[in-house]
Amino acid sequence: MFASIHRLRGRILEFRRSRDGNVLVMFAMVLPAMLLSVLALVDYSRAATQRLELQNSLDSATLYAARSTATTETELTAIGMRVLRANLQGSGVSLGAVSFRMDANQRVYGSAQALVPVTAPGIIGVSQVTIGSTSEVARSSNNVEVAIALDVTGSMRGTPLADMKSAAKELVDLIVKDVQTPHYTKVALVPYSNAVNVGSLANSVRGTLTAGRCDTPGCERYRFYNASNERITYDASTCVTERTGSDAYTDVAPNLPPTRVGQHYIGAQSGDGNLCIASQIVPLSTNRASLKASIDAYSAEGSTAGQIGLAWAWYMVSPNFASLFPASSQAAAYNSRDLLKVVILMTDGEFNTAHANGVLSRDSGFGSNAIQINQNATNGSAHNQALTLCGRIKSSGVILYTVGFNLNSNNARNLMRDCATSATHAYLPNGGVALSDAFRAIGQEINSLRIAR
Repeated sequence: MFASIHRLRGRILEFRRSRDGNVLVMFAMVLPAMLLSVLALVDYSRAATQRLELQNSLDSATLYAARSTATTETELTAIGMRVLRANLQGSGVSLGAVSFRMDANQRVYGSAQALVPVTAPGIIGVSQVTIGSTSEVARSSNNVEVAIALDVTGSMRGTPLADMKSAAKELVDLIVKDVQTPHYTKVALVPYSNAVNVGSLANSVRGTLTAGRCDTPGCERYRFYNASNERITYDASTCVTERTGSDAYTDVAPNLPPTRVGQHYIGAQSGDGNLCIASQIVPLSTNRASLKASIDAYSAEGSTAGQIGLAWAWYMVSPNFASLFPASSQAAAYNSRDLLKVVILMTDGEFNTAHANGVLSRDSGFGSNAIQINQNATNGSAHNQALTLCGRIKSSGVILYTVGFNLNSNNARNLMRDCATSATHAYLPNGGVALSDAFRAIGQEINSLRIAR
């Protein structure tokens, strides 16, 4: 009996040894697969975390690039890359290929890859895997209508005029974009001195003149007494002067006699102070070459009726004057969706010229008795007229920038500050470089408002 028990015990031990051996063999076979699965889970978790980190950072960088004024792929990528790297700093993400671009519909696309190291490269034969993310942002934008009133008075002769032309052309390049869809960017030009030349629009805005000579304004030839009490006759020009009456400081359409703008009369003895400048207004345009050619043709002459230049810059972006111009140059309605209206007033001196009956008034700060009518200005001083117009322009929702170039008068500097939309919208540059910087800053700010407003 004892022998039988002993034999049974031996068989049990032998079975246990055999079973444990098989288990060990099986475990040895399964272990690499188990280890690979664990490492794969670690790598998957790391990749998922870094992909989320990459996506969040790319979304932020693409949004930032879309909010910038950049348009080319090189510019957008430089901006996006800078933000992407800053956002990923310390995250452990190693960037691969990165790009940012914008399509014709103003949508900005970001694409980025990252390299994730593998935990046990010896097992699967690779040291890293690539993950990728993409992002898309619609660049919110606005249509832009900008009117620039440019001083071409006699004091601008020589270097100041050359400096102004250079700065103004650069401003046109900054504002008017190559791509005009889905949003447009247009610029109008209003050169001014003692009056504004509206060319073929003269009869439409001042009314058709009566033939012959008469003693009241409204004729082709106006006879009046000058400030020396001499009777003289002046001829009508295609320039215009201030609007008078109850609509003197409004932008209502000039359809009826009470809303007409003022006639402008000149004579052989008018001299430099009361002439009609050759440079004419240019309505809203997307043609950069044509706009810059107009600027290049400016010459400096006459005295300073800045209030008239200011008024006409307003009219250029006013929907109430739109019917005067071709369809492509017509200003959109106020408060239209995605619309930015801007007036830029540039001058190099005090506003010293005002009119009565279309002739230089005797209380103007410029000119002699021989060329002044024997009446005071109908609307008062040019300075105060401009100040009132500025208030009306701003209340209509138009952004107003002012640029006082080489001003040596506190009165003129204060007018620029008071007229502007805010203190940051007023510039007082001295010298050509500073003028160019001022116009460039205005152009860049308009672009920023175009995208972010």
